[in-house]
Amino acid sequence: MNDPPPRRAGRQKRPRVPDALRKRAARACLPCRQHKEKCHGGGPPCARCQQYNRTCHFEDARPRPPGMLSAQSQREFQMERIIRHFLGDDISLDPAQLEETADLLESGRYRGTPPDTRGMEDEDQTSESYSLEPLSTNIMHYSGELSHWNFSKMIRRRLRSLGTPKDQNDACRFYLAFAMGLNPSDGFFRATGLQSASSCVASAIGYFPPRPVAEFLTNTFLEYAQTNYFYFPETVFREKMDYYYSIDRPLVIDDAGWICTLLMTFAIGTQFAYMQTSSTEKPPFSEDIPDDRIGMDLYRFSCRLIPDLITTASLETVQAFLLLGVYTLPIDTAGLAYTYYGLAIKMAIQNGMHRKHITSTIPQVIVEWRNRLWWTAYSLESRISILHGRPVSVSPSETDADMPADLVELRQPSGISNLPNVTAAIHLTRKMEKVARVILRLRRCPRSHQDAYLHQLCNLRTDLGRWWDSLPKTVHCRDLDPAGPLFRCNVHLELNYATGIIYMGRPFIFLQKETADSGGYASEREGSRAESIERFCRNCTQAAIRIIDLCQLLHDSVGLARVSYTEFSSCRTALLALIAQLLTGSSEPIGGALTRGMGLIRQICVGLESARSEVAVIEALERARQQLDHGERSPLGEMSETGYDQFQKWAKLWRLGPLSSEVFPSPGGVESPNNPGSIPSFDGFFSSFPQELDAFAAIPGSEDTAAPPSIWPVSDAFLSLSDNAGVEWGTGPDTGSF
Repeated sequence: MNDPPPRRAGRQKRPRVPDALRKRAARACLPCRQHKEKCHGGGPPCARCQQYNRTCHFEDARPRPPGMLSAQSQREFQMERIIRHFLGDDISLDPAQLEETADLLESGRYRGTPPDTRGMEDEDQTSESYSLEPLSTNIMHYSGELSHWNFSKMIRRRLRSLGTPKDQNDACRFYLAFAMGLNPSDGFFRATGLQSASSCVASAIGYFPPRPVAEFLTNTFLEYAQTNYFYFPETVFREKMDYYYSIDRPLVIDDAGWICTLLMTFAIGTQFAYMQTSSTEKPPFSEDIPDDRIGMDLYRFSCRLIPDLITTASLETVQAFLLLGVYTLPIDTAGLAYTYYGLAIKMAIQNGMHRKHITSTIPQVIVEWRNRLWWTAYSLESRISILHGRPVSVSPSETDADMPADLVELRQPSGISNLPNVTAAIHLTRKMEKVARVILRLRRCPRSHQDAYLHQLCNLRTDLGRWWDSLPKTVHCRDLDPAGPLFRCNVHLELNYATGIIYMGRPFIFLQKETADSGGYASEREGSRAESIERFCRNCTQAAIRIIDLCQLLHDSVGLARVSYTEFSSCRTALLALIAQLLTGSSEPIGGALTRGMGLIRQICVGLESARSEVAVIEALERARQQLDHGERSPLGEMSETGYDQFQKWAKLWRLGPLSSEVFPSPGGVESPNNPGSIPSFDGFFSSFPQELDAFAAIPGSEDTAAPPSIWPVSDAFLSLSDNAGVEWGTGPDTGSF
């Protein structure tokens, strides 16, 4: 047996020092060890934990070093250290408590104090992390926690606490106001010198329609355009309308907010004015409606007031920008409407509408008005951002404004409140935000984490369905009786819900065939993944068919609105999902729904160039899919369509009218506004939009726009659907994307 190696010279074993003679504690408490602080021992609590008012505790045995733990245990050990570092030692690691804390963190309602800031509170600091100071009943100044303004107020409080004489304190206040460009009597600087001459807004009276027409347009807006959102109190709006129709003084800049609100309400009313006619009096299916010219004039004049609206930054400013967004929503959704909603969000933040109101100096009706406006702006901007792939302006963690509440002063004169629908739309938007975050993480995470995010998505789907089932079924939310007072609002709410289900499931559409072809699964994990994918795809298809049914219900009752973003966008989303589902060889009976949906969306897009262009894209995709499907069924080497077949198809299109026309005639009862399903499926629509179709299929003879497409190549349109369409579960050693 070998002798142990001799000790190095000079290294002597240090004798043990008795505990009573030690200068530092023999064993440090856990909080001091985790914060790398000197522990004085004793207790618990030790002196340092007592100083910082934190829970002091000791472990009976030190945890094993990370190197001695398994990979899973080591991960849990390190995660626990991170959690305790950022959330403090008082945090419970019980799974239920952790889940509750995670929900509070996501919503921004967690009020724990990070340990790094404990003991740093100054006695001069107020309990609020922000300030809201009213300049008038409709304008407030918001300052965040780390703003220069709040820091200057902290200095003033410190001077006061040090016994500064009152006259010196007032002089300091005056100097601070002067140095920051403020008027000490007003409190905050307003850039009134940048406002336009009053002559701009003074000419607005000339754009007011006759009073009976104004009443008609206002009623139209409230019935068809407001749906599940809040833009202004109806009673206050009508009082303002009475005031401005009877005013005997020239209009000034301070009137710009309400003037723009009135004019844009009238402009939106012109978009829906034809909905007030009976079904037999509505314009024909192919006729452009001339009311747009009036609304466009009102919109263009309102745009001249935008610089003054931004400078004023009042409650009415938020209303005006929201209405500008509503008007442009069906015209340029991801452009102008997205920009106007962003401006509404910025104006609301400048007024502090996104934060909980903590003072009692403002009437409750104004506070509730602010809360409803904020949540409307937040919901509209977030929904547009999610569905069109844009960044959301405000994170849920950055807002804590109270949810809308019932208030007698803000109830509609009709007695039927849409408040439950407004609240439901807000909750649906926030759930959509969670879904969008998980889907993005699923796309970008390593393959080893995909199952965890897929499980989160399944939980969100279950939670969404449970929430939907809990909504009321009488009058509000889920009552689909056409005779009900909120029928159209309720249909729109379900259209948004079904669109969310499609948004959740369509990334997996092109994966279901791959998982089905694999047959038996090598592991239980793969089987569970395949079941989740199949469930999402099935729900997506069912939601798409449900949207078509709801649009048909609207068509058969109150009518489809040609300028409704909700109706057009949901129908478009459903059609794209059904086309993609058919490309996977699905056996679901969706062909009839697809044909009905195409007939319906053709009605909604009448008079809107952007909508008609998007419908042309859907037409091209479906035609390419039909060509692919027909080619697969043909014997190898045989042409999918004979020359005579092509001639007959061309002759049929010619009978419907000149092929270069953008009008859809309906001779001989082939087409009918009341029977969209009878419209020939996907024929006769392409020749009007050769410029939009270049990116999807090369049309032979496109130099002559009157020539119909004879053979539609499949490859371009099909590849445009296939690229980045679903989750690639094995694209590399570490990553996967969809």
